[in-house]
Amino acid sequence: MVFFDRTITELSASKVKIDDYIKAFFLVEHLIRNGRSKIVHLAGPSYIQNAIERKNGYKDALKKFKIPYNPEYVIEAGVDFNGGEEAIKQLLEKDITFDAIFCFTEMSALGAKSYLQKHNYIIPGQVSIACVSGTDLCVLVHPTITAVEQPVQKMAEEASRLIIEKIQHPQKEDETIVLDAETFFRESTE
Repeated sequence: MVFFDRTITELSASKVKIDDYIKAFFLVEHLIRNGRSKIVHLAGPSYIQNAIERKNGYKDALKKFKIPYNPEYVIEAGVDFNGGEEAIKQLLEKDITFDAIFCFTEMSALGAKSYLQKHNYIIPGQVSIACVSGTDLCVLVHPTITAVEQPVQKMAEEASRLIIEKIQHPQKEDETIVLDAETFFRESTE
């Protein structure tokens, strides 16, 4: 067995992933360095390891800049468009003010962006948006979305290689491969 991107710490298996913690940390740091301090985190499901790592990166970036962690700013929004929309709807209904959103995944970012734009928020003027797990969808919308993009092709190649090696050598020790991911700074955080 080989895990690709989403891993389970408790299971012994080979893994191919990015460093979700460090990429989240630097993405939130980017938002802070661009003047944002009320940063919402649309978190992934708490049972997903990289959701935990991204949340920890978010919290530690806030701590580095002495921005108090506010649990009201963290909403488990799932991994889809509707989850992003619903999370932002909840924040606005509670009159919680924010100036940036850090999303677990691109689809929740797109949902959040859509809801904000329907309610006449200006991105990035009033609210910046950034996410991890971006794909080409991030450049097909306006404004384009700042995102950490995983090297999906390389991840698939490495996962395939590990599976083949495990089939050929069943006693082979499990291996964890951590690949670099690239951050693309786009209009949503300018």
